[in-house]
Amino acid sequence: MQYSGNLEKRITIALDSLSPKHKRMARFILDNRYFTSFASAIQVGEKNDTSAATVVRFAQALGYEGYPELQDALRAELPTYMTAANRMQARMSSVKPPASSPQQVFYSDIQNIERTASKLSDENLGRALKMILESRRVQVIGAGLSNTASLFFAHSLKVMGFDAQAVDGEGLQAAIELSRLQPGDLLIAIDLWRYVRMTVNAVGMAKERGIQTIAITDSIVSPLAQLADCAFEVSTDGIAHSLSITSLMSLLNVFIALLADHVPQQVVESLRRVDEAYRGNDLLIMK
Repeated sequence: MQYSGNLEKRITIALDSLSPKHKRMARFILDNRYFTSFASAIQVGEKNDTSAATVVRFAQALGYEGYPELQDALRAELPTYMTAANRMQARMSSVKPPASSPQQVFYSDIQNIERTASKLSDENLGRALKMILESRRVQVIGAGLSNTASLFFAHSLKVMGFDAQAVDGEGLQAAIELSRLQPGDLLIAIDLWRYVRMTVNAVGMAKERGIQTIAITDSIVSPLAQLADCAFEVSTDGIAHSLSITSLMSLLNVFIALLADHVPQQVVESLRRVDEAYRGNDLLIMK
């Protein structure tokens, strides 16, 4: 098979033919582009509990002559905003992880937002906005770490006048809510890292029933990205043990801002009704 295009495109084309070990390698490299750009095949292999030879074979499976050619492709795609200092830090991180500090956490989140923004397609975004605007009802599903984001997004849509509901992607209640989906509805699935079976199955079920789906996930090789009608990738590198959802929340804020621009009168009227309900029920301390 002949491959062309950037690394993500090559991985997408080859995905079905990759071995489980190579799929894990693809996920690691996409999540750690800067590290891979400067690390040796041995270092990348160690990070994946495998050998340098496996790293080389993975590169060849994507149509590169070897690992150096894969690195060249990665470096060519590094954002132009990377300064010499940024590149030096990336090289240093391939040998020794940076020490945890407030500055490193902020720096990492800024990088996550910039990477997520660089991957955002205007065409894809416009398609997703059209799906939300034309839907009869929106269900937003997310479990674990993703549940917070799904609650935030569904609440924001409700306040803006959309018929939206958050579904915790686990348990019997989630199954009941998902069973209520009908053609004309929209399912937005949010899932990161160790993907929750019910969230992935919900997208598959929705597709079988002719229901449109949007996925927000952390890799083009995630199950959600492969199943959904429209998928968005967010960068989630974290300094501590947990992932960072900063770029995920930023992407949701992009949706909220653009939707408000599309239906300003609806949003104003909905916000006025919400405010009246708050005041009428004496829910606010500061009025």
